Amino acid sequence: MSVEGRTSSRSLEQVGKIIVRSMREEDLDAVVAIDAAATGRHRPHYFRRMLERTVKEADFQISLVAEVEGVIAGCVIATLFYGEYGVMEPAASIDAVGVLKEYRRQHVGRALMRQLRLNLSALRIETIRTEVPWDDFELLRFFKGEGFAPGTRICLERSIDLTRPES
Repeated sequence: MSVEGRTSSRSLEQVGKIIVRSMREEDLDAVVAIDAAATGRHRPHYFRRMLERTVKEADFQISLVAEVEGVIAGCVIATLFYGEYGVMEPAASIDAVGVLKEYRRQHVGRALMRQLRLNLSALRIETIRTEVPWDDFELLRFFKGEGFAPGTRICLERSIDLTRPES
């Protein structure tokens, strides 16, 4: 089913309820399309690995989709960490989140995040982290609305020049 071909300008009150559920294998194409629309990258292998981890390593991965009238309108994937990166308490990291453009600002992302928090709560996970491009104001606004704020840890990165070996 092509996700891009199904659009709706109606509000969710008119469309119906948002159903949030665990991601299934048959959702893969829709999830890849949502991510590609948001990021401009086509990453089917990445999302297949995430889906496999959800099935095989349920203790370490939560993958959810939101449906509106049978259309996969959004998704969120989170990885659980139990003491990695020098952080002692269990935490979750959001690896991917996306909502089809025509369903944004209609509570699809909010429904996904609510279910993610419920799932994490049941696992006694108290902290969720993510990384957001500093200039993606729409995504930053979404996460701020979901109660996220800059954390006490700073994400550091360094480019590697593959043409020059370093000593």
